[in-house]
Amino acid sequence: MWQDPIVQDVRKAGEELARRANYNLHTFFQNLRNNEKELNPKVVSRVEDKVTHSKMPDVR
Repeated sequence: MWQDPIVQDVRKAGEELARRANYNLHTFFQNLRNNEKELNPKVVSRVEDKVTHSKMPDVR
C-alpha cells in the first residue's frame, strides 16, 4: 500500500507533540497556544476591493 510522505510527516509531528504533552489533551492545546504566542505570527487580512463593478448585460 502506498503511503503519502506528507501525511506520514504530519502524523509523526502530531505524535511528537502529543508525547511532549504526556498525551494530555488539555496540555497539548495549551502548548500549541504557548507556541503561537512565542512565534507572534503576522496576521494578514484581505482588504475589500473598493472598485465598483458595473453590471454586465446577461447575454445568454
